[in-house]
Amino acid sequence: MRVNNLMPSIARQLQTQRKMPSAMGALCAPHLHPSSTMHVRSMGVFSSLKETVSSKLEERSQHKQEEAYKQQMIELSQKDKFDLNGFYDHLKKNAEASGASGWRSMIPGVSTMSAVQQMKAFMAIVESMDPEYRENPRLINGKVKRQISEKVGHSPEEINNMLRNYEQLSALHLWLLKRAARGLRIPETLDETTELVRQDPTGFPTKKFRAKQRRY
Repeated sequence: MRVNNLMPSIARQLQTQRKMPSAMGALCAPHLHPSSTMHVRSMGVFSSLKETVSSKLEERSQHKQEEAYKQQMIELSQKDKFDLNGFYDHLKKNAEASGASGWRSMIPGVSTMSAVQQMKAFMAIVESMDPEYRENPRLINGKVKRQISEKVGHSPEEINNMLRNYEQLSALHLWLLKRAARGLRIPETLDETTELVRQDPTGFPTKKFRAKQRRY
């Protein structure tokens, strides 16, 4: 066979091979009743709608938490004093404004318990304290912690955990005060706060101060 006759033959074979899969597919494909096809399509529509609604709700929740965080940063930067009364108000506002997940993002160190349980524990501990200890946490020693523990039903370790979280937020308060006094921008998100603290730690307590605070 000459070359010029061979090429059309090859072309015809290739064309035949291309048609075979589609033909086999038509033979193997199951026949769906029109009602079944409609059901499948409806399920797809509802699934897509559910994903869209869930995404919108997540976006709304995220936006709400971000707004709550931003507002709390502004309020912290304007407070002259931040004692345990301020800490209690801070917990309460965040719980009301952004829910448990939003509250947990504002307070470090709550990963060992659920956010709701931890929030209730922290608030119950502060509520059980006499006014003098709320106003001056430095007065809280081992004896006072044992008294609080017996009164509220939480262990001294839980009280220490609450006080450590107060320390961390108190340090953030001091840092925000310094930034506000210098006319610098107040961060609006947790990521932004972390980055700005890394760039400019001015106002955070020294190691000596933090060591003194741990005497609680």
